[in-house]
Amino acid sequence: MPRRPRKPVGFIVMDRLLASSASAQQAARSALRSRRSGEGPRIRFGTDRAGMTAAARCESLTVGAVSRPTRRIRSVIFDTAVDDLGKQNIVLRGYEMHGAAFVELSWARPVTPGGARGSIELRVPTLEVGKMLGFSEPLRRSIAGRPLEARSVAETERRERVLERAQTRIAVCFDDGFVECGGRRSNFHEIELQLLEGAEEELWSVAAELAPRAKARLLPMSEAELALARATGAGIAPVKGRRPKLAPDASLDEAIVATLSACLDQFVANWPALQCLAPEEAIHQMRVALRRLRAGVGLLRRGVASQALETASARARDISATLGAARNLDVLGDMLVAGPLAQANGEPSFYALLDAVERRRIEAHTTVAALVAAPQTTQFVIDLRAALAAKNWRPLPDEAHHPALDPSTPGSAKEFAVRSLDRLHRRAMKKSRDLASLTPEQRHDARIAFKKARYAAEFFESLFDAQGKARRYLRRTSALQDKLGAFNDLTVAAELLREFGDAEADLAPASGFAIGWCAHAREGAAVDWKKTEKSLKTLEAFWRRGAREEP
Repeated sequence: MPRRPRKPVGFIVMDRLLASSASAQQAARSALRSRRSGEGPRIRFGTDRAGMTAAARCESLTVGAVSRPTRRIRSVIFDTAVDDLGKQNIVLRGYEMHGAAFVELSWARPVTPGGARGSIELRVPTLEVGKMLGFSEPLRRSIAGRPLEARSVAETERRERVLERAQTRIAVCFDDGFVECGGRRSNFHEIELQLLEGAEEELWSVAAELAPRAKARLLPMSEAELALARATGAGIAPVKGRRPKLAPDASLDEAIVATLSACLDQFVANWPALQCLAPEEAIHQMRVALRRLRAGVGLLRRGVASQALETASARARDISATLGAARNLDVLGDMLVAGPLAQANGEPSFYALLDAVERRRIEAHTTVAALVAAPQTTQFVIDLRAALAAKNWRPLPDEAHHPALDPSTPGSAKEFAVRSLDRLHRRAMKKSRDLASLTPEQRHDARIAFKKARYAAEFFESLFDAQGKARRYLRRTSALQDKLGAFNDLTVAAELLREFGDAEADLAPASGFAIGWCAHAREGAAVDWKKTEKSLKTLEAFWRRGAREEP
């Protein structure tokens, strides 16, 4: 009998915590119900003192606004000296407000799409560690009896407003304060928008006006969380993309919002990891997110017309160019160390080449960090979020003369998916015909075609009752991409090496040697393309029950 997969430790601890006390469990349910019923989407921005002043005077945050009394909040993140909770993806945060103390526990749920977090919030008598943990024996056991300590402390002065409009209520919080962590103290200025009632479109409209006025940047996590990650050296894990979950009868409108939102989520979630010591994987994941987004917009051109989506795709292309330059240097640096370095026999020019590549890598990473922090990148995300909330597109007949789909009709997502998957799969199979005899450029085109087909399959997989077939399709198309991608990486690496050799004569010997190594590696990595092509012909079109697509 196969063994059941084990839950992550943090997840087990939180399961036990929720079951450890009937009163705590009831309190958690009540807290969650109250928070869900009164909370809509949130948007958090970071800015400076001048930005806070400009935001407070912004017309969109003053007209129809009702101010509330200023509050002072003290927030503490607890863990042991050896980061027992952090290692289990658990965050224990206590805060004091209006003379009352609360504790919030949140934990990663890696078994759910996107690694979503669960949380509970309880009122406690005090934030003194000994008394605060009295309600949770499982949590005490998870830290093996080691004492908790305050790892970061944030003091916040919060000014609040509520925007009252015809059908919409939005809460606005202006937070000025400081965070102390690891012996360092830094000030922060944050603005948070939260939809209390009404259409999400209005929330993003307010955000779109606020961001340029306040020179604000989106914050995927608070300054206190970032400070803790930097001080402890724990780092922030890069985030992979999640596949959207669509109901079988979903409308095309719902599919557009879900798929492009998933791409944006992946892009923004990786911003914090750029501030860690090894940002390479975060850069890679951001690049993947924007490739998926552009593929999604290209796919939708056969069903809807939207200037907002086209503008977003163009902006994503520009950002991707900067990310791609950094990613290519990351791949080149790793390849040089893993390959040619072992055969360089101490050649001095080779180490000079490594130094030159590393300098350019650092410059490229700095450029990426500046681009992510730039106002136009925040505006790109906000504008696309606003377009998705407003469903800013109209139906369009596709080039195959199919009638225009009403994107709001239930079931229209599946009809569009079948059309799109048929077309993209046929194109990929055509591009890969006679794979063994294709030129490197033609194989690159085949890789791009299969990438688009795979992204579409990931977007629409949940619409079809064919999980096993869908996974096989995705697994095999992904494997082909990896084979073709390895050849492409070696080609790009050789082009970069020529640039280094042409720019500095001292690097030419090492550059020429590494270019030869790339050519040899391409030959050595050759696969049986005829066998690969034969296996592709057996790919099953999981979106068509009982059907098999042929080239």
